[in-house]
Amino acid sequence: MKARKSLTRFASVITLILAVCLIFSAAAEDELSIADLNPEDVEEVSMEAPLISNPLPIDFTGGFPLQEQFYLDAQTYQDPTIQVSITEKDITDYLQGYRGRDAQAWIVDIKIGDASQLRTAAAESFETTTTRHVDVIADRLNAVVAFNGDYVNRQDRGYVFRQGVFYKDKLQGKQDVLLIDEDGDFHPMHLPKKGELSDTIDGKKVINAFCFGPILVENGEIVEKIKDFGFLKPEKNYARLAICQCGPLHYKVILTTTEQSYTLGLKLKEFQQLCKDEGAVTAYNLDGGDSTTLYFHGERVNNQYKVNYREVPDIFYFASAWDGGNAE
Repeated sequence: MKARKSLTRFASVITLILAVCLIFSAAAEDELSIADLNPEDVEEVSMEAPLISNPLPIDFTGGFPLQEQFYLDAQTYQDPTIQVSITEKDITDYLQGYRGRDAQAWIVDIKIGDASQLRTAAAESFETTTTRHVDVIADRLNAVVAFNGDYVNRQDRGYVFRQGVFYKDKLQGKQDVLLIDEDGDFHPMHLPKKGELSDTIDGKKVINAFCFGPILVENGEIVEKIKDFGFLKPEKNYARLAICQCGPLHYKVILTTTEQSYTLGLKLKEFQQLCKDEGAVTAYNLDGGDSTTLYFHGERVNNQYKVNYREVPDIFYFASAWDGGNAE
């Protein structure tokens, strides 16, 4: 009887040892499988990680200093608070009835952990007419990625609301306005007149507003009737730039190259279709032509041959809120 109990106890110990060995073996296989992933696969997994919300102050200071380790490659930046990826895309198929030259666009996909990371800035201040190149303004503010704005002082009329500060309302019912609220959500406003807008929208504070326009895509659909104005050039193959919201804290910035170099831009209707195809729920047109600028990792990405990029009075940009995990 005692021998049988001892045998049973011995068998139990052996079973336990085998189970432990299997657990460690499985863990080792898991580690091996992760190590064996291609770098592209690891990047794809990491890009789906939830982002940390660390609000930046709503003022004219910039983001946290950028760290070189977060540049995954020449087109991608990712830290725990922001993801930016840039894709150069052939858009020749969008050209209606025109062939013989290439056409290309840049699609910048941006996800942020907090709405405060979508920011605006002036070359000097929003009360002066000073202009600077986009890179000069962006570097001052530690921008992860930056773009030209709506050339805020190009004319006296318009609507200026930046980083929670109201500057002027001289709307004449001739421009579409984009309001961006404290949650980072876009609110397109069709041809508002003076006094029709306020510092809140749907019960939320307005943080920024643009007044170049027009609205290109609304509720995921192309806006059919668009009021033309001198800067728009709807029937011309043109360098264009749009800021789009695709979902909560998810944005795309889409810009085309200019016909003044070796490639063509798009007509306005073609550009609208591109924005819609890229998943824009709302797409809003900003200043184009020689102002069109994408700045990332110390370089003007859309640097084109023989294009005289103009200085601008304002930019919008996306900032990092990663402080190394030292936020209280």
